[in-house]
Amino acid sequence: MATDTGLRAALRSRPFSILFLGYVVSAIGDGMAAVAIAWLAIVLARGHDTGLLVGASIAAYTLPGTVAGLSMGRILTRWDPRMLVLAEALLRALALGLVAAGAIAGILTPIEYVVLLGISSLFGLLGASGNLASVAELLPPAQHVAGNSLISVAGFGAIIVGPALAGLVIALSSPGAAMAADAVSYAALVIAVILSRRFQPAPPPSGPGQSLLTTLRSLGREPVVLGITLLCVAFFGLYGPVEVALPIYVSQTLHAGPAILGGYWALFACGATAGALGASSVQRFGLGRVAVAAMAGWGACLVPFGFTHSVVVGLVAITVGGLVYGPFPPLKQTIVQRHSTAGSLTTLAAASAVLTIPAAPIGTALGGPLVAALGPGRTLLASGLATLAAAAVAALLIARRHRQAEQPAGAAQPDGAGRAGEAGATDAAPG
Repeated sequence: MATDTGLRAALRSRPFSILFLGYVVSAIGDGMAAVAIAWLAIVLARGHDTGLLVGASIAAYTLPGTVAGLSMGRILTRWDPRMLVLAEALLRALALGLVAAGAIAGILTPIEYVVLLGISSLFGLLGASGNLASVAELLPPAQHVAGNSLISVAGFGAIIVGPALAGLVIALSSPGAAMAADAVSYAALVIAVILSRRFQPAPPPSGPGQSLLTTLRSLGREPVVLGITLLCVAFFGLYGPVEVALPIYVSQTLHAGPAILGGYWALFACGATAGALGASSVQRFGLGRVAVAAMAGWGACLVPFGFTHSVVVGLVAITVGGLVYGPFPPLKQTIVQRHSTAGSLTTLAAASAVLTIPAAPIGTALGGPLVAALGPGRTLLASGLATLAAAAVAALLIARRHRQAEQPAGAAQPDGAGRAGEAGATDAAPG
């Protein structure tokens, strides 16, 4: 009998459901941090170099872990995936707890704030790799899309709940209290990881541990994983300018306030949540094809911003954009899981993350000059058209892989090409 691929089937796995609950709590904490980090930076700046401190604080919460991860390849090959999640959660809880304690006591300085946020992020790449590998470890392959969808839903839902909850906590107490809530959320993830299943000794490595630099080179030997990684780099990089252009579009083009901007992001998150929940239903069309379609759909939804100043049209476009974007993260994770060889999942996931995590911040940094040169509406239009073009290139590459797979068995082709094409017939990603 075929394995049930639905969301309920994934949640019937007790180890996964416990771990998923921990993810939900920590995702809400991170959603609160999206507001609390910037607000605490504003308070600590006291009117001096506020923009610099806000930018440094936000960057410190994510980017140092990418750099530090380059030296952690041997840990990734030897540790149980849940140990990787546990390591990141423990460090986040401790460092953010110190931030909260210093802020509440009134002794935290701006330099200490940025340093502690940077320390909290040092194991971020371990956590990202462990999250992906844990789903593969705790669920059968047929339920990977469902498990990844649920993890994505936790993140999208946190975008809706977290910022509002942070605003309430800050209004009733202080930014330090909101940071304390983020620290507690990671402590909850620590407990969930411990309860999800008793840790077993990691299997002995089959060979010497690899550095991530070596693993980055090995991505070339996993063309499907490399393909979806490059697709993500393009997608997330082209998304980056939207985070700069949309607030300015709302303020200067629509002459509207923060409530409208909040409405845009809230509707995007609602659409993305619904889209992620539907990822299990669309996987039968091919993981790679649906991922490329999601990218194209998001690009198309940005195009109207270049031609209309209607708030209603914008709200509809961003909601539909979230709906078509929602399946992309869980499908990307499933492609990496299915096309990583035994024992290489965590390192390949980390190597992929090294390339994809910086893409959106780099795109965001380029968004400022683009908005200055083109204006917010045209920047959104340019981002949409470029995303459509990148999706079209990816679609052509997938079509070429399928043509290679359909060649007659006796046709001349490179050794192994037929096997690669056959394996990618339903799950192909550009590569």
